[in-house]
Amino acid sequence: MSESNKVELLRAFQVLLGPLVRILLRNGISYGEFTEVIRLAFVETALKDFKVTGRKATQTRVAVITGLTRKKVKRVIDEAMKDQYEPNAKSNRVERVLVGWHTDTEFIGPYGFPLELRYESQDKREPTFSELVKRHSGDMSPRSILDELVRVGAAIETDVGWFRVLRRDYIADVTGKKSFERTGLVVRNFVNTVDFNMTKPAPGKGRFERHVFPADGMRFEDFEKFDAYLRDKCQVLLEDLDNWLTKLPDPVKGDRVIHTGVGMYHYMSHAADSRVLKQVLSDEGMKRESDFESESGHSKEIG
Repeated sequence: MSESNKVELLRAFQVLLGPLVRILLRNGISYGEFTEVIRLAFVETALKDFKVTGRKATQTRVAVITGLTRKKVKRVIDEAMKDQYEPNAKSNRVERVLVGWHTDTEFIGPYGFPLELRYESQDKREPTFSELVKRHSGDMSPRSILDELVRVGAAIETDVGWFRVLRRDYIADVTGKKSFERTGLVVRNFVNTVDFNMTKPAPGKGRFERHVFPADGMRFEDFEKFDAYLRDKCQVLLEDLDNWLTKLPDPVKGDRVIHTGVGMYHYMSHAADSRVLKQVLSDEGMKRESDFESESGHSKEIG
């Protein structure tokens, strides 16, 4: 890659990192802590995506690809071997239960609406919430799934032991472990699509990635109307796609499996988002001879 292309790519990554750094700063993550994660990501990606066919990966090769020293690569690998972290699968299980409640013919009424379900019943022929969880979430505890659905407002108790589902989508905490995991997955999936389309083998061979926007922006008073229209249209489309997907046969042992899906998002950018650092410094009144002072009281330059 030419030096000019490197510069442009790094500028693009500066733009990409802006919202991510905002999330980190809001949650008290410092630059030093983030660099540890960046180092890990470089090593992990080198091992996953830049292997030489027929040869085992080595710390030396990872160091060459990433530009890290072998000592730093070894430290990352040693720490990773001690890491006990495993992604939380509960969110996915909850989503499966919600989909099943809306699509499984055993749990929907004659007009396609989800049935109110008793938590459990002595009548084996009666569809129950416990049976719903057993069918769509494996060995997860029905009570823990139900508690989570009620907690996030996706289900409600209508009578003692009876429950009604209120919505099809599962939205966990705005902050907290589940939300952070979801953020990582959503951004990763989108960037993977962008990366694939940058390296697609031929025109028309990329993944679907489109966006629409008014070229000159929109009036402030029209925003809420657009937001409501967007939610309605996108929810209908997503449910239609979900219904189509649930009719596919489940993979069995020996099948080649691919994990795929569709994500939609509504963005809103501000004029401030497009300001480069030089413009921010100027807007804030920070000059090269600026107001920054060293600990000794003498002024020092930026950069």
